[in-house]
Amino acid sequence: MRGAKLRVVVAYRDRLARFDLILLPTFETKELSAKSRCKIRAKSVRAILGYAFFRFGQRLEAVAKRVGKVVLRVNEAYTSKTASWTGEIKSIGGAKTITSNGLTVDRDINGARGIFLRALVDTPSLRHGRVCVGACGQA
Repeated sequence: MRGAKLRVVVAYRDRLARFDLILLPTFETKELSAKSRCKIRAKSVRAILGYAFFRFGQRLEAVAKRVGKVVLRVNEAYTSKTASWTGEIKSIGGAKTITSNGLTVDRDINGARGIFLRALVDTPSLRHGRVCVGACGQA
């Protein structure tokens, strides 16, 4: 294995050693850049488009499969502005927290919880503790 590739595999394995399940957003940079109102000059858009997210996901999934871990792609739409404990969609703008029914939570924690709950709903095997790795059920 060449030096650069070996460093990548070791880095991913180190990260994967901490978690059995990784939730990765289904993120399409092509759709983002295709929007007519999207300004490519915006700093955040440039950063996202330049990040090579697709390649990151492929590498992560390949290394996860080798070490017996699971990477699930999850749709993260509205997870930051949906109160994960009530399901209410709030307009939070630039606020760092989200409040609903008297409870205030950091928006990043709420978003992470929302993504996890969506993964539980969308992936029945997670609810029963049976997550397939690799070629499930194939001999």
